[in-house]
Amino acid sequence: MPTTSAGDLDKVITEARSYHHPHFTGASPHRFGGLAFVFRPFTGAEQEPARPLEAWKDESLTPEARAFIDAEYDEASRLWREAAYTAALKQAADGAAFLWDNCSRARAAMDQLFTSLDSTPDTHWRATVSQLVNAQNKALDAAINWDRKGLEIATVHEGHFYSDLSHADVYKAASVDPSEWVIGSFYDYQSFRGGPLAREVQQRIDAQREHLRTVAALSGDRDPA
Repeated sequence: MPTTSAGDLDKVITEARSYHHPHFTGASPHRFGGLAFVFRPFTGAEQEPARPLEAWKDESLTPEARAFIDAEYDEASRLWREAAYTAALKQAADGAAFLWDNCSRARAAMDQLFTSLDSTPDTHWRATVSQLVNAQNKALDAAINWDRKGLEIATVHEGHFYSDLSHADVYKAASVDPSEWVIGSFYDYQSFRGGPLAREVQQRIDAQREHLRTVAALSGDRDPA
């Protein structure tokens, strides 16, 4: 809007007082032009701000007041969308750290057992392979559980695709650290494919089992794991 002086702005704010958003607390000229609006924090649980219908019909409003109201609600809507995105991500990520820790421990146990086979005496080979198979199954189950959580998080990102916040921004706003997590896009979670972490773990399991079959074949063992 063209109004920039503090005095004119106060006049416009007063004129538009019947239509301010409930969270609106003030506005001032921005040093780079335009206006800087101030609102009480949004939680995202409120209804999305929308310009009151009455303002469209109020012929007593000056063009400056109409422009102010439009700009006010544009900014309120932007802030609300950011708050809604942040709140949804925070809820979706609840419990994620615990599930990821389970995955990490399960994969580490699987890999440790697989590595230990290189130094396992023949008399303990089959017992260790049996333990490895159990560990592989646990790692895959943990990955499947994680992917359910990953889908929740990816669904939030997809639902707020047009947000001004980047993924990094919203994780920071929600106080969530996803730096080690495996999270695909929403479309990485089709049921026929399995989740991205489950696919990764299954590939690792397949490679381990192929190695065991090769060792068993070369050593004359006809009953490999």
